Amino acid sequence: MKERFQKIAALLLIGTMTASMMTGCGGDSGKEGGSKETSSEKTDSKGETAEVTLWHYFEHEAGDLEAIVEKYNEEQDDIHITCTYVSRDELMNQYTIGAVSGELPDIGMVDSPDMASYISLGVFEDITEELESWEDLEQFYPGPLLSCQDAEGRYYGIPNNSNCLALACNMDVLRAAGFEEPPTTWEEFREVCEATTDAASGTYGFAMCAIGTEEGTFQILPWIYSAGGNIDQLDSPEATKGIQFLSDLVKDGLMSKEVVNWQQSEAYNAFCAGKAAMLESGTWQLADIDEKIGGTFEYEYALLPKDKEYASTIGGENFGVCTGSEYKEECVDFLKYLMNAQNNADFTAAAAKLPVRKDAVSLNELFTTDERYKVFNEAMNYARARGPHAQWPTLSEAFYTATQQSMLGEKSVEDALKQAADTIAPIVKEDPLPELSIGGGVADDVN
Repeated sequence: MKERFQKIAALLLIGTMTASMMTGCGGDSGKEGGSKETSSEKTDSKGETAEVTLWHYFEHEAGDLEAIVEKYNEEQDDIHITCTYVSRDELMNQYTIGAVSGELPDIGMVDSPDMASYISLGVFEDITEELESWEDLEQFYPGPLLSCQDAEGRYYGIPNNSNCLALACNMDVLRAAGFEEPPTTWEEFREVCEATTDAASGTYGFAMCAIGTEEGTFQILPWIYSAGGNIDQLDSPEATKGIQFLSDLVKDGLMSKEVVNWQQSEAYNAFCAGKAAMLESGTWQLADIDEKIGGTFEYEYALLPKDKEYASTIGGENFGVCTGSEYKEECVDFLKYLMNAQNNADFTAAAAKLPVRKDAVSLNELFTTDERYKVFNEAMNYARARGPHAQWPTLSEAFYTATQQSMLGEKSVEDALKQAADTIAPIVKEDPLPELSIGGGVADDVN
């Protein structure tokens, strides 16, 4: 009965996830990827042509994914993978519809914090038995791997990439204000914000994304983590301190009120245009930051400033075998190929993301020689996974709604977080969050 209720609840909740646009990845350029396939015929173990469909929402990274798919198609004769781009919101809608109609791809991609909800909905197949004897599984970092499991620890997919958040600083602006180094504590950070904000030119000390979607949750969470709080204890002094700190930046004019409407790409654009001295930035933005800034100023990356401790949030995507596929074993074989150490290293380096395997780090020098990646690698020591939880969309919505109410002055921080806590408490009482998974990146391998 409980399992049936969870699936019904997930079906109702999953609609909110279609608004969770582009968390932990680049902005939407509107570019359609299309599909790729080879002309050679593949056959499965039954002697029939095995056409396997793979849906993803990668845009800039589509070519890198398709290159691996093409190589796999050429190296074996069991199946043929057809790789198809579907916009993220449409893909999430198709999963929701497919959970009822049964019309799903053979292999599907999903944002890591959302996977638990889709597992509960019945979108992904249990592939635990197919992975049990795969020795490579030991090479995956615990944080990303946890997002592919249900509460009983059974596997429904394999993580593909990881990312986290750090602080980008316009060093020309900071130095002009008397600061030679990025701030390391909240007190220093606030001081830099005050010194670099210029109301006359519309320049703020800090830019972030606090939009009412999972993108906002992704960027807000590090601030309550750093203060010692968590999403299942929003009425705690620690969580209150974190949201109060951000709300005061808006109230005091050090951060634009527009952050409640900004996607991560829009905060990024403001920084690159010189309208913010500092930015909460993700790994994927390394792919084109030099081009967007165009040499107009010098920038530097640092860990997000800390209160009690350093903190960041883990993002990334997973791939799973969808329920009803005729070719479950073949699909798992492909996922193992996709996520072997060399492919993981090559793909994540090209996509400006981080490997999810420890042994992939040394296979591409980008992760060990680029000073920017070194910062993100270090940040992964402090990065925490979101969830996993079958009702994560509800938890996330309560959290970002409370933060927006606080930032806009609609409610006091205490009242807003108390209301959110009242929504979250009965959910986590029935189904608690797992222990916080901290780390999951490549820092231990490069420092």
